[in-house]
Amino acid sequence: MISAPGKVLWIGSYAVVFGGLSHVIAINKRVKCEATPSDKLIFETTYGTFYEKGNELIESVVNVIKNHLGDIPRLKIRLFNDEDFQINGKKTGLGSSSAATVTLTACLYKQIKGRIDTDEIHLLAQEANFIRQKGIGSGFDIAAAVYGSIIYKRFTDLNKRDWKIERLRLGNKYDMILGFTGRSSETVNLVKMFIEKKDDEKFIEFLREINIENDTAIKLLKLGKVDEASQHAKLARDLLNVVAEDVIGVKLQSEEDKKLIKIAEDNGAYISLLPGAGGGDVIFALGENLDEVRKKWKEKGLKLIEIKEDDGLNET
Repeated sequence: MISAPGKVLWIGSYAVVFGGLSHVIAINKRVKCEATPSDKLIFETTYGTFYEKGNELIESVVNVIKNHLGDIPRLKIRLFNDEDFQINGKKTGLGSSSAATVTLTACLYKQIKGRIDTDEIHLLAQEANFIRQKGIGSGFDIAAAVYGSIIYKRFTDLNKRDWKIERLRLGNKYDMILGFTGRSSETVNLVKMFIEKKDDEKFIEFLREINIENDTAIKLLKLGKVDEASQHAKLARDLLNVVAEDVIGVKLQSEEDKKLIKIAEDNGAYISLLPGAGGGDVIFALGENLDEVRKKWKEKGLKLIEIKEDDGLNET
């Protein structure tokens, strides 16, 4: 069995798309894959059964594998998600697509090469993801699904492979939870809206300020000062929300989200925010003991998703 983790992007949302530093936490919600011999190549997934065509994610991985490694053996591939990637038919924004891309790439790689090479799998998965997303996105989620919790800076050109990746775990001392709002957001569409404003002078100035706060947060993370890092991540979050409304013309958090974030930060969380692209999905909280947050979020009707930091790609 091969598996890869989901993620929480809590430092560097949007900024990572434009070359800023980010920190992403790999979490213990995983996509798993196993292969058995078959008379044809078939993929059984959480979302149905497919052959080589009919599913964009599978097609992107299959094409990249064929281009680089040659023919794929006839196999039955089972690719399935842990439950919390979807609640009541709605995606929770925990990175199931990137985790599935990495897991499937690794599974096919192992069948052809007879081994796991994380660096090679990372290259192939980044290419497949880039093709599927038509160049939108930074690839942070692919890198985290391979390497676990990391500091990440995107590539300038996929062919140059000039991303910067540094493993950095928060460690077991910290408590983390997610609250599912019951909404889903469209990450790709939101990112496109930001990209359209990339040459706007006001946007550029805001982005510079956001990157200063993110860079400071990551320096403090490296020193093990998670509580202090969180204060700078909060400032970056607040600046991001201002630029989203004033320049992009979109709200990344609702008034209800703001109340839930305040509840968390008033009751033991170092920081609470809508991770990644925001706009819905989940609210993240990080601290040392979040029991009071759990209690109050439940009272407000949030569906809690318990998470822990986890490893990257692995084989069991």
